[in-house]
Amino acid sequence: MTLEQIRACLDADGWPVDVMSGTTIQTRFRGKSRIFPTVIHVDETWVTFAVLPYAHSPQDPDDADDLLRALLRFNRQMNLAKFSMDEDDDVVLSVEYRLENLDPSEVRDAMDVVSFYADKYYAEVEKLARS
Repeated sequence: MTLEQIRACLDADGWPVDVMSGTTIQTRFRGKSRIFPTVIHVDETWVTFAVLPYAHSPQDPDDADDLLRALLRFNRQMNLAKFSMDEDDDVVLSVEYRLENLDPSEVRDAMDVVSFYADKYYAEVEKLARS
């Protein structure tokens, strides 16, 4: 599946889509607490659906310990999704699929998964990130 086909799937399901580059598009969804920006990026093998930024980590590394422990605990509890940190130390919530044999139902599943977990864990992650 190509990025244009993924975009068409999102369009068909009513997601707003902005093209960022030849390999990246962006959408967003309204959760209980905020609007979550979601980046969809493709490379040769994978497509990544990532809420970016999900939250900003604390400035003091000592304050980040509780947040990092919670993210690891959430990773064990989630199916298909994972929390990680990007190069700016922002918290990222993402789902990755292989491009090979990707179909429209998996695009829907990916957006369902990130939107579900974004809402489920946001209050706790944000609280820990602000401490």
